[in-house]
Amino acid sequence: MKQTTMPALGWHSTKQQLDLKPAPADQLSWLQNAVTISLFTDARASQEEAGNQQDLRGYWGDSELPDGESLGSKLWLLQREKVTRDVISKARDFAEEALQWLVEENHLLSLQVSAERTDLDSIAFQIGCQLPEGNWINLFREHQLALTATGGSHALQS
Repeated sequence: MKQTTMPALGWHSTKQQLDLKPAPADQLSWLQNAVTISLFTDARASQEEAGNQQDLRGYWGDSELPDGESLGSKLWLLQREKVTRDVISKARDFAEEALQWLVEENHLLSLQVSAERTDLDSIAFQIGCQLPEGNWINLFREHQLALTATGGSHALQS
């Protein structure tokens, strides 16, 4: 019997890019895709959140969402920040906010996100997901900020 596959998003933290790859058409592949899209799509920020940046970002699909909701995360707001305890805390909060819809839409029973510095300019997320059946799985995602070791910046795809 041939197993059904679906396109899955493979996140490459070192390249800061996504690749499409085949994966089993199952609950875990769907969840992996949902988490990746939620974290690495730029959510629209308010002018207050963006500070003196003119670009408030957002996703073209946001126009179909009710009440000014925005798909994705605000991790992009941290692009030029140094990885400090406060930035790690903000990154964790942004990740939790971006993934909360999975609980609200009953795709997960519960969600736990932790964040830690993994390199000079990287933050790793450990994402605990309680599936509807009650069992827990852990997902790992790494996000590289745009600040380089020399203080300059480079382009970031998120």
